[in-house]
Amino acid sequence: MKLRFMLFLTLIIFIITACSAPAPAPTAAPTTAPAANPQPELRTVTLAMSYIPNIQFAPYYVAAAKGYYAAEGIEVNFDYNFENDVLQRAATWPASGVAFATTSGTSVLLARQQGVPVKTVMTLYQRFPIAFFAKANVPLASVNDLRGQTIGIPGRFGESFYALLAALYAGGMTEADVTVQEIGFTQAAAVMEDKVPVAIGYAMNEPVQLREQGVEVNVLLAADVFNLAANGIAVSEALIAQEPELVRKFVRASLRGLADTLANPAEAFDLSLQFIPEAQLGNLDLQRKVLAESLPFWQNELTAQHGLGYTDGQLWARTEQFMREAGLLAGPVEVEKAYTNEFVPGGSY
Repeated sequence: MKLRFMLFLTLIIFIITACSAPAPAPTAAPTTAPAANPQPELRTVTLAMSYIPNIQFAPYYVAAAKGYYAAEGIEVNFDYNFENDVLQRAATWPASGVAFATTSGTSVLLARQQGVPVKTVMTLYQRFPIAFFAKANVPLASVNDLRGQTIGIPGRFGESFYALLAALYAGGMTEADVTVQEIGFTQAAAVMEDKVPVAIGYAMNEPVQLREQGVEVNVLLAADVFNLAANGIAVSEALIAQEPELVRKFVRASLRGLADTLANPAEAFDLSLQFIPEAQLGNLDLQRKVLAESLPFWQNELTAQHGLGYTDGQLWARTEQFMREAGLLAGPVEVEKAYTNEFVPGGSY
């Protein structure tokens, strides 16, 4: 009996001890870091540009550098060209691979007259950026001062030639009232060396170069004589019909870059240097002045009212009429089909 009691007591003590002992620590389960959310793949689109890498493209560079295109799910391939077929390449999207092209309104009107289905969806230059320039001893107060002058132009093509014809048109003159001399792309040197008294070039380029060399210049802006539809972004009608949202995203990001460039040119200049080869930078102080001179051409009272990138239909109508009467267009063009403002948001960016 005593033995049974001792065994029972031992069992009770064992049970109490076991129950009061701390539970063994659970074996840690193997852990793995949670999978990061994969970033959506960016869609690459090509922007065919009508010139070499240049500070004039700062708004697009800023949009790329600050991630505005990426925020829209796209990555822009800057495709530089000397050739004049950027519109033709955009027109044949998607076969060409070129979705967007930088080009002038005059070029779009010429293309459409030839049956090329392209349309401007954003205007960068609200004022035609061409200018007549001369040394300070040559008067250039108005278009009448061109009468009887020898005027140097790169050739009978492109924006400089159109500006000359438009100025003569506005002044009631013909080529018989001036002497036109084709000098290639040597306008600044030709004026500097007195090879021609007057030359035509980009307002933010050749006159700025001459001033940088200490030459005082007189400038007559083509836009102050007869403004023409100027540079912007054009796309094919097929792209608009098939992928309007892609067009909207590209324009929206580009206009954010433009707004930032206007608000902070110094930052825009520094960001742009990432996209311009060092060998093409040249004089940085000169290039900063080129950018500064460009800013007023990208905005006006209409952009203040309708938003940056706005296309002025009345300006395009006047341009089309001039081009017909000057013989640049063989026949009328439906101007309202050559551009659209549907992708340009109003207000601020």
